[in-house]
Amino acid sequence: MVDGNLRECISYNKDFINGSIITRKKYKENQGIKGKVFLELFDDKTKKKVKEAYTENLIPDLYFRDTFLEHFIQGIMGAGSTRECSNYTWFNYIYLTDNDKPENINDQRVMGNIIGYADRNELYSGNDSIRGTINRNESKFEVTDNKIKINFVFDFPTHAANGRIESIYWAMSNPEYKDYFYRGPAIYGRENGDNSYSVSSDLNPRRYYAISRLFSNAQTIKFTSPTKGWLLVDGKNTDITQSSFLQFPESLKGYWLMIPFDINTNDIAIWGETIRLLNSDGNALEKDSSHPVKKYDGLSNISPYIGEDGELAFIGYYNYTVSNNNMMRIYKWSKVGVQLSFVDINMSQEFKDRDYNIPFVYRDISSLAMFIDGCIDIVGTTARKDEQFNEYVYTSRWIRVDSEGNKVQDMIIKPKIGNSTWFESKGMDSGNIERRCYIDSISRSANRIYLYYTDVQGGSSFYQVINKQGNLLEPYRKNFSIRESSYARYNILGTDRWISRYYGSSNNILIQHLLTSRPIGAHTKLAQPVEKTEANTMKIQYMFEIDLINYGEDYY
Repeated sequence: MVDGNLRECISYNKDFINGSIITRKKYKENQGIKGKVFLELFDDKTKKKVKEAYTENLIPDLYFRDTFLEHFIQGIMGAGSTRECSNYTWFNYIYLTDNDKPENINDQRVMGNIIGYADRNELYSGNDSIRGTINRNESKFEVTDNKIKINFVFDFPTHAANGRIESIYWAMSNPEYKDYFYRGPAIYGRENGDNSYSVSSDLNPRRYYAISRLFSNAQTIKFTSPTKGWLLVDGKNTDITQSSFLQFPESLKGYWLMIPFDINTNDIAIWGETIRLLNSDGNALEKDSSHPVKKYDGLSNISPYIGEDGELAFIGYYNYTVSNNNMMRIYKWSKVGVQLSFVDINMSQEFKDRDYNIPFVYRDISSLAMFIDGCIDIVGTTARKDEQFNEYVYTSRWIRVDSEGNKVQDMIIKPKIGNSTWFESKGMDSGNIERRCYIDSISRSANRIYLYYTDVQGGSSFYQVINKQGNLLEPYRKNFSIRESSYARYNILGTDRWISRYYGSSNNILIQHLLTSRPIGAHTKLAQPVEKTEANTMKIQYMFEIDLINYGEDYY
């Protein structure tokens, strides 16, 4: 035992051909749950063992906290008699990857290139190059006087899981779905007396319609905490102003509004602190088709912003087109809604490639950073024809502008392949990547930028994650979304956290925490990588050893 809460365990790799043994010491939390992993490689022709590796796993703290929250919040605390805890699925699949990072109590997702995987629940005998199978004949369950032992055995044939294996994970989804968001415990929707985890229009119409009318009709929704934020609302929208459940103030009708909200309150909207967004004349902001300037007074997106002077302001924008040029109007309002400035940017021309005189094509705009530094993120492309190959070369760019329209960043964001093996499987490499894809959209949190590249000229689409400096964090993600279409996702501004809102078809609403990937149940790093080739078959035994609770005696 080390430091009272840690215990020492030994990991080793043994080579039966040259007789070498490599050992590593690791220290694990003494949880009463041990995961023992035994990997064996066999020569397919002689059937003799050529290598073996043994180690113990780490079950992340996330699993235990999620279990408690799922059960306690969505069961005990007023949501009815049903007790929900669905994270048993975190142990549905075993993954083999080349990730070389040490185990960490805060591990959350499968990392590294996927060398192999297998489903714990389904046998498999196909020719997939990475998929193995559960061996049900050798998988066992054993109970002793003081332990329960569950030993899962997985087999990988010669054609599967070939490559460098260093990490073994348990996870909840197969590779097709592992990058989808995971929905955690509820934040909003726990007070009903029936067996559902939502706010019902029948049981609590006041709260249901308050959030349903406001959120469904808001132009933008900005969370500044898990429960609070701002809604951009058109005060001319009768679906909101004429709802008997909202008590919409007469003084706010006809204006564009920034409405602060708190989902912990019955009314949701904090009407007394609502901001009316005025035009440059001090009147309601609205389009005037006969006016050369005001005919473009629209709104697409607004965010609160705390300036360097500590004062609250609001920054927003509107996109429109003039003579085939993509335009952006940027506004800034004071904390009481007085318009401080507006500026128009011709993105097509001001951001064009001046060396080749090629207009800039904007693909997407993100307002999520306006809360942090008052800047707007714009991604787009310029494209020039390479006559030699008869293909277009796309230059993808990430541009940032402030509330005055000043360009504070113009970064070329050529996709970075890193050590990912996926790109090669799709026929893309560092030489042709700018011909096979271009930037199509951006989403972001405080420190992580999620870029979506769409396929072109024989390429494949994918997500890539970088930091604010443009450094690669994740070379490849298949998805960045919630798999269920009835859920919307929101970043909590100024953080790397996300939450979701459920659009219920049966008149109910639920808001939940989000994790940006399907989570892991356990992570095991080998003492040294094991290289499997087509000459080898492989067997992996994964044993969970749980100290049996003594239910039969009382201790005082």
